[in-house]
Amino acid sequence: MTRTRSHLLLGQQEDLVFKVPASNQTCCQDASSGGFSQLGCDVRVVKITLVEERRKLAGMMKFLQGERARVQLALLTVQLGYGVYYVLTKAAMSGGVNRFVFAVYRDGIALCLIGPMAYFSEKHLRTVMTLPTFLYIFALGFTGIYLQQNLFLAGLSYTNTAFAAAMQNAIPVFTFIIAVLVRYEVIRFTKPDGIAKVIGMTAAVLGSFVMCLYKGPILVGEDPSPAGQDGKTVNDMVEAHGWFASKMLGYGMDVWQIGALCLVANCFCMGVYTNLQIPALRRYPAPVSLAASSIFVGAVALVITGTFSVAKASDWVLSTPGNIVSVIYAGAVASGLNFTLLTWANHKGGPVLVAIYIPLQTVFSAFLGVVILDDPLYLGSVIGAVLILSGLYLVIWGQQIHRLAKERECLSAPFTAATEDIREPLLKPTQDRSSSSYGTIPRD
Repeated sequence: MTRTRSHLLLGQQEDLVFKVPASNQTCCQDASSGGFSQLGCDVRVVKITLVEERRKLAGMMKFLQGERARVQLALLTVQLGYGVYYVLTKAAMSGGVNRFVFAVYRDGIALCLIGPMAYFSEKHLRTVMTLPTFLYIFALGFTGIYLQQNLFLAGLSYTNTAFAAAMQNAIPVFTFIIAVLVRYEVIRFTKPDGIAKVIGMTAAVLGSFVMCLYKGPILVGEDPSPAGQDGKTVNDMVEAHGWFASKMLGYGMDVWQIGALCLVANCFCMGVYTNLQIPALRRYPAPVSLAASSIFVGAVALVITGTFSVAKASDWVLSTPGNIVSVIYAGAVASGLNFTLLTWANHKGGPVLVAIYIPLQTVFSAFLGVVILDDPLYLGSVIGAVLILSGLYLVIWGQQIHRLAKERECLSAPFTAATEDIREPLLKPTQDRSSSSYGTIPRD
């Protein structure tokens, strides 16, 4: 039995053991006297091993391609779910639901749904809860649940729905910048894949702003009456956040600027949340449990804040069936399903791939508004949708090209190592010519 040297192949052990039949050992030992050579024996053994590794690699690549497709389908589902969420939330806010009450019920329902699922389905995935893991979960719940929802609702109160939806598309920008700074995403600016990522991200964000800021002529539907649209007074807008608005107004800012500042901070929090999931999942590789724990932290903080912010006990009562449906959908889909899918997709595809799908919320919201709320469809919405989808394709293409380049590098290293082993036989001539012309064969 002969041991040959081999480099690391596809994550396997560094030293691979190849078993050679006794006849091959004999021909290797007697290479100087027969028609066989030691080099020939080594070549045959290495070739057999590489063929086996190539077969394993082909199966692995096929599995990974299917997994990437599932990740992209999950992200599409998430953004469609958020599109419906925007429509239902708009209806609920118009129906008089307090924003803190809405957020508390939303996270409470989500926790009741995914908590038991996480407990029973990820028993073997959860690791021991250490202090660093708890701190990661606390940071995720505080930034991605509590601060993000609070700041978004405040920004929505101080501005309007269209502006708030447009600002959400800044999330991919913050996520991308943070991921590059902490080296979660590598951008090869001089390579085609890096250029495609940058152009695609820019096009997607630009398309989202076009949809919200440029209307153009109406293609479908009729122009709605301006009466009753965004007819909120300043007192209505600052009712739930009066202390914060009063403080900012004291610095010379108007209500619209305060709302814009809240929405920018909301987007930054989501960028931090998405990137924080990467180290958190390394320490705690249970995506559903991590999402449930984060929602729990955020829900507790929201309950504490809501207790002091909601003035009337009657505000905690949902008066109409439509409001109840909106809250249930927000908890079951927008928080429960979506946060679970986002955490899993981030674990599999990375933060930038997750973030680039966020602008699709605006696309789905626009078209669902046409179907459900009879909102008109403007030319700007169509142009923006084309830009978003084009940018999405460029980013996915860039990531695919970068991934293939890394796979080729991984494949080339084993072949180079194997070739070096062939050129340099394991059995070398010894310095002592009086003995056998080849060194001793290592045996088990």
